[in-house]
Amino acid sequence: MLKQVFKVRAGQREFERGVERHRVCALLARRQYGKTTIASRIALKKMMKRAGHTVIFGTVKLDLGREMIRKEAEQLQRAFKMTAEIAKNAEKMVRLADATTGRDLPSLSADDFAGLYEACRLELRLYHSQAIYSRTKVVALTPDAVGETGDLILDEVGRVKKFKDVAEAVMPIIASNPEFRCIYTTTPPPDDTHYSFEQLAPPIGAELPVSPTGNWYKSEMGVWVLRITAEDAYADGVPLYDDDTGEALSPAESRAKAHDKDAWDRNYACAFKMGGTAACNLLALDTAQRRGVGTCYLAQIDKDSDFDRAVNLLPGRMGSGPVGLGWDLATTTNALSNPSAFGVLEQSGVELILRAVFVWKTADPDMAMERARRIVQAVKARKEGGAARKLAVDATNERYFAQSVRKDLRDLLPVDLVVGSETIEVPGEEESITLKQYLGGQWVGELDDNHLTLPPERYLREDFRLVRKEKGQFVCEPDALGRHGDTFDCGKLGLRGLRGAGRLENFRAELIV
Repeated sequence: MLKQVFKVRAGQREFERGVERHRVCALLARRQYGKTTIASRIALKKMMKRAGHTVIFGTVKLDLGREMIRKEAEQLQRAFKMTAEIAKNAEKMVRLADATTGRDLPSLSADDFAGLYEACRLELRLYHSQAIYSRTKVVALTPDAVGETGDLILDEVGRVKKFKDVAEAVMPIIASNPEFRCIYTTTPPPDDTHYSFEQLAPPIGAELPVSPTGNWYKSEMGVWVLRITAEDAYADGVPLYDDDTGEALSPAESRAKAHDKDAWDRNYACAFKMGGTAACNLLALDTAQRRGVGTCYLAQIDKDSDFDRAVNLLPGRMGSGPVGLGWDLATTTNALSNPSAFGVLEQSGVELILRAVFVWKTADPDMAMERARRIVQAVKARKEGGAARKLAVDATNERYFAQSVRKDLRDLLPVDLVVGSETIEVPGEEESITLKQYLGGQWVGELDDNHLTLPPERYLREDFRLVRKEKGQFVCEPDALGRHGDTFDCGKLGLRGLRGAGRLENFRAELIV
C-alpha cells in the first residue's frame, strides 16, 4: 500500500530500519535524495503507532532568506501531501492545523503554507478518534524552540547556526524517555567549525564501499550515521541530471561538469571537507593534542581542592626548557561569563609544549592573584630549568587589574601587559596591524608548522575552534559555556612571555590576508 503512494529508495528503506535500532541516528545523504520525505514518513509511522504522540520537526528556515524559505516550504509541503495520501490509504484521517489557534486548515495555497511554515505555526495531525490525535509540529531549530517532549526530527542540521546549543537542548529530552528518539538529516556543513562536522564525520580510515543502501558507521562522537552518496544512489538507479539538457548523468560525469568541485564533493559525495573560517585547522589541532597525551593537561577549577591537585602536578610534568606564561584575564563568575585561562608554555627545540592550562571563574581578585602566584612558584620548583622567563597578561579589557598583577608578581618574574588593540608596524608590511592579529598569527603559525603539543582535553579543542579568521581579523563569539577562545589566548600570550616583544621578522604575513 505504501509503495503505491511513495516509491521508497533502497537507502531510505535502510534508514527506516536503522531508526528502529538506534534512538539517535543521522541520515547523511546527497542533495535532493528525499531526506525530508523519508523523515515525514518515519514521523507518520510513529504517529500511527502511538495515540497522542508528538513529533517535533525542527527546520533551519529562520536562518534562510525569503526565497529559500519558500523552497524549504515546498519540500515540506510535498512531503506532507505524501504523508496524507499514505494515511488516507491506511484509513486514517490527517489534517493540517494552525498550532497557535488549533484551527484545522482544510486547504492551503503555496503562499499560505510558506507563511505558516515561516511563522512556526504548522501542525500535521493524525486522528485516532474525534478527540485524540498525534501530531508533527514544525518549529525553528533554535535552543528555545525545541523544548517540547517527543520524538525529534532535525532537518538539514549542517546549515543550522549554533547547532551545538541546539544539540545540548534536545539531548535531555531524549534521555528522559526510552521511547523518544532523535533523527538528524543533512549533508556535510560548508564550514569545518560547525558542530555537525565533528559530530557526524566518519572515523579516520573507515571503509565505505559503494552500495545502493549506503553505509552505516559510528562517528567518533558516538552517533550512528547512514551515509548515502551520489555514487550509492546511482547504484540504486538514481542519477543526476545535466543543468542544461536534462540528460541523466553518472556522478563522475556530474562532477566533471561542476565548476566548484569542493561544493560538489560536500553536496553529492557527502565529503567532510576541511576549510571555512576556523583559525585552527582541525587535523593540525588533533595531531597536537595526540602528542600531548600524558605530558600536558587542562584543569577546570571549580573549587580550591581542584586547583591544589592541578598545581601540585605541574613541577613533575615540566622539562628543563625555557618557559613563558600567559594569562587571559576574567574576573566574573556568571554562568555565561568568560573564564580566566592561565597557560604554561615550555620550549624544547622547535617544539612548543603547552604543559598546563588552568581555567577558572572567580569574582575575587585576591583569589585570582594567589592562584597566579602559586602557578609561577610551581614552575620555579621544577627539577631543572628554573623560573619562567616572563608572564604576559592580556590587559585589553582589565587594565587596572593587569597593573595590579604586574605590581604583585614583580618579585617573582617580569610581567608584560599586552593590549591587543594596540597597533604595531611589521617589517615588510605596508599597513600596521593590531597586536591581537600579530600574536594570533604567530600562534596559529606554530600550529600549522606542527610545532605545538597541547593538552588532549575536548574543552581545549572546542575552545580553540571558536576562534575564526574573518577579513584578516581574529574574531570569536562566546559559546553556551561562556568560552571565548580563552585557552587559545593564554597559549599565544605564553608564546609572548617566552619570546618577548621582539622577533617581528618572524611574523607570518600569509595569516593576515
